Amino acid sequence: MTETQSEAIQQNRNDKMERNEAAELSLLVKSLRFERQLKEELENPPPSMMDSTVWGLCRGFTIGQGHFRIQAYIKTWDIKPVWVYNVDYLRPELDDDFKIHLYRAIFMAPTARKPIGDRVNIYFAMEISKTEPGAPVEVRFILESRRLIHTPGRSKFSEKWLTDITETKALFQRMMES
Repeated sequence: MTETQSEAIQQNRNDKMERNEAAELSLLVKSLRFERQLKEELENPPPSMMDSTVWGLCRGFTIGQGHFRIQAYIKTWDIKPVWVYNVDYLRPELDDDFKIHLYRAIFMAPTARKPIGDRVNIYFAMEISKTEPGAPVEVRFILESRRLIHTPGRSKFSEKWLTDITETKALFQRMMES
């Protein structure tokens, strides 16, 4: 394979990753909006499944606090210590009465043979009400290339989700090289 072909393949991968990220973030935002609409349509909306002591209340929410809370939540996951991760703030999405803050946690399991391993992105959305400061922060997350949206407290994270994604990427890489 020539260097030009290799660069073209890498650019194609980067473009696909950007499109996938946009699609996954869009799904998270749509999910929060849909649940909000459902609650508004119900006569007696159920209390939030979110524990306000864990995620906090909309009043006084900061981007840094969201970052810290996501890191604390990830630490509760039953995953091996080989997984290293970093949490980044991406951007806000504005609605009339709500602001949705988007974050990305990038996971990697480096080894001696592959110190920069395959990345796995997990996207988080934190919805903050502008009109109800005493409401709990609503949080959802989605893994890259997956369509199932998870809610902390309702979903138990599985390390297998991370390994499945890295194995799929490795398989795809081998297919591209042959």
